[in-house]
Amino acid sequence: MLTQFSIYNSRLLDKINEERYIENHMYEALEKHEFFVMYQPKVELSSDTIVGAEALVRWDNPEYGIMTPDSFIPLFERNGFIKKLDFYVYEEVFKMLRERLDKKLPVVPISINMSRNHSKPDRFMHDFMAIFKKYAIPANLIEVEILERSVMDNQTLKEITEMLHKEGFTVPMDDFGSGESSLNMLTTIPVDVLKFDRSFLTSSTGKNGTLDKTTADFIQTLVGLSKTLKKRTIFE
Repeated sequence: MLTQFSIYNSRLLDKINEERYIENHMYEALEKHEFFVMYQPKVELSSDTIVGAEALVRWDNPEYGIMTPDSFIPLFERNGFIKKLDFYVYEEVFKMLRERLDKKLPVVPISINMSRNHSKPDRFMHDFMAIFKKYAIPANLIEVEILERSVMDNQTLKEITEMLHKEGFTVPMDDFGSGESSLNMLTTIPVDVLKFDRSFLTSSTGKNGTLDKTTADFIQTLVGLSKTLKKRTIFE
């Protein structure tokens, strides 16, 4: 009871080595454009049409192959590199939209993630707008998703939301309800869209793919509440 001990696990060593490799190669990967963006469609249920998409980053790593965000995002959040990756993704999205607009191809609004590490709204807006203005894209084609579990307090989240609104951007709140959100956030932070975490659906879905009645009623209540507050809803 009073003796401290450790149990060796080779998987922990593999994880440490992988993280060391990632940290040693992240700047090089950014320069070589090994990070790339995939787009997850947003489908309107009433019409079954794609009305938007979310930009998701992947890493085409020469050592580990295609790496998904859960492999590197938590590490980048710890070491601060996530800020550089965020702005890299923003520029890739702006570039893609500009090319499609120039070619007269159809476009839909794209959601981009503002990671939890951004804590200074003024600095973020300055750097964000510097990139955005390079591509002359209509602001209504960009949605900046903020996290309710960010390092910002409610007042700072309110400030960044108002700054984004002033520039014409839509602001969804990502993963709403999965952290420590409270109902007063809905009235104090003027977001446009509430994005509910996939756990609302996956945790209560039976083998035949149907939701249990309690969860279904709860989701219906959430959507009704959102409509009352004049906010749109999206479920992952």
